[in-house]
Amino acid sequence: MTRLALFDLDNTLVDHDEAFRRWAEEFTADRGLGAEAVERLVALDGHGYLPRETLFAQVKEDFGIDGRVEDL
Repeated sequence: MTRLALFDLDNTLVDHDEAFRRWAEEFTADRGLGAEAVERLVALDGHGYLPRETLFAQVKEDFGIDGRVEDL
């Protein structure tokens, strides 16, 4: 079996920022958080450099979302 690993360190294969913004728009719409929440999420993401666990812990705190970070 041939194994393959792809690394996209500078958004050349996948436009991370656009994909994250689309996700943020859906996430905030589902929770009724508003357009300003999208911008907050995009800023928190830091172009994908912030670890997901850290991001979602901050999301929980900023928006008062119940549940576990792992479930977000």
